[in-house]
Amino acid sequence: MSKSTQTPERPTRPEDRDLAYFAPRVTVTLLAGVLLFGVASLIYSLPVLLEAPPPGAIPDYTSERVAAHLEGKVLWILTASMLAAGFASIRGLLPGTRHK
Repeated sequence: MSKSTQTPERPTRPEDRDLAYFAPRVTVTLLAGVLLFGVASLIYSLPVLLEAPPPGAIPDYTSERVAAHLEGKVLWILTASMLAAGFASIRGLLPGTRHK
């Protein structure tokens, strides 16, 4: 008499299904936060990017002006972007984050 070596399938629990959707939701949320950070930083520094450099300015004039304009604000823009993306994920507004 030999016993079968197959193990019976365990019934799925609701917690298992929730965990299966956790990693994709976090990935989408982080990507959305980084994308939103890039867009917000570009919009915030747009006035500096659009102004013409003065005659005889150094070649890195615009990049130095943008860096000076964003100094001390990058962390705030990143925090606001991540919070906005997290809120959108909680509300199910991002693709792949809708509650089932």
